[in-house]
Amino acid sequence: MAIVRPVVECNRTQVDNGRVYLREMVFGDPAEPHHREALTITGRTEQAVAAVLCRDVQVGEAHAATMARVVSAVMFLAMAASVNVAASADEIPRDIREQIAVLLTR
Repeated sequence: MAIVRPVVECNRTQVDNGRVYLREMVFGDPAEPHHREALTITGRTEQAVAAVLCRDVQVGEAHAATMARVVSAVMFLAMAASVNVAASADEIPRDIREQIAVLLTR
């Protein structure tokens, strides 16, 4: 959550712009320079999450990388969902934490 929370806080600074940015990340042209930069940041974030997950000796690198992508997807959907437009920078991470807890208790 130490990795996820700053991303959420940044996104919630300007909710409408943050939601547009997330839509562009998912549906935009990956060859466009700003889109490519956003995808690079997302990749680095996923690598950081995977590194944390790998601290558990039972979690291999490939599995951690897949789990990190799921964490990223949960985070993006929680921030972009129309039902969360009014949600605060405190509420979104709680929702993300609850969803990730299900993943981690596999």
